[in-house]
Amino acid sequence: MSTASSTVLDPSWFTRPTCVVAADLIGKVLCRKLTDTDGIVKILRMRISETEAYIGEDDPACHSHAGSRTARTEIMYAQGGMFYVYLTYGVHHMLNLVSGGEESPESVLIRAGFLTDDSDRLMEEQLLSTNKQLTHPTQMAGPGKLTKRLQIDRALNGKSISVESAVWLEDDDCQPPVSLRPRIGIDYAGDAKDWLLRYIWSDHPSLSKK
Repeated sequence: MSTASSTVLDPSWFTRPTCVVAADLIGKVLCRKLTDTDGIVKILRMRISETEAYIGEDDPACHSHAGSRTARTEIMYAQGGMFYVYLTYGVHHMLNLVSGGEESPESVLIRAGFLTDDSDRLMEEQLLSTNKQLTHPTQMAGPGKLTKRLQIDRALNGKSISVESAVWLEDDDCQPPVSLRPRIGIDYAGDAKDWLLRYIWSDHPSLSKK
């Protein structure tokens, strides 16, 4: 499923330290295979521009903080290379990639990205105004936006990060400049709200927040 110049990332790629994975994901391509309204199978290709690392039970912003092992977070205790998708505010799906080793409940949130030039296009979105088409850099500037545009929901939760899941990651050797920022929307997490665990493609227009 990869293009001639890219390789599919194996699930084992995600078993590395979470912060390394979160940084290395900047510039990688998230691929989503789906059937368009005309019945034709398409592959949407979104290049990742923003991620956040959540580093386990000692991270007050992480769902597994202080050993909070529940039915929802159980997938985080699996070996890296699985999807963790949850619903926030009852509206937005959040796409997380489980990282690190087994029994180390950590993950990386995919926060923003933009459509690649070689991505397929959906019929209906091409009829929209230019600023609402997926090629516009702000259309996937946020974790809830990108899951909506890529039609990702909890059906993906617990599946392997692989082509067989119809969502996978590719590497085509893109190496953009990466900067560190505090994570967003975790004011409840005490000092952890200031930890520099948000990785961004420096100054890219697709970012959810500079």
